[in-house]
Amino acid sequence: MRVPDDMSDEEAKQKQDELNTYAEANGFQLATVFYEYVPGAHSAFTELVAAVGHAEAKHVLVPSYRELALNRSLQDAMLTHLSYVTGAEVISLDECS
Repeated sequence: MRVPDDMSDEEAKQKQDELNTYAEANGFQLATVFYEYVPGAHSAFTELVAAVGHAEAKHVLVPSYRELALNRSLQDAMLTHLSYVTGAEVISLDECS
């Protein structure tokens, strides 16, 4: 989850609560939320891929694909990489509402 400088703690908590609510309502267990604080960085994504592969998780929840990257081409590349390396399906809460 990207956390820009202008995001309040309440907004970050709300996003995390939405992830928890969706997970519980759909029979998933939310194990970890990865936070990215540096604009344009991808260290949290790298950690996510490693954790999903290690845990053999089948699903990854994101508030929106924009949490991965602002650019659609980069989003697609990251989704492809995650799927190829881990086999996990990415679920965007934006697309579920």
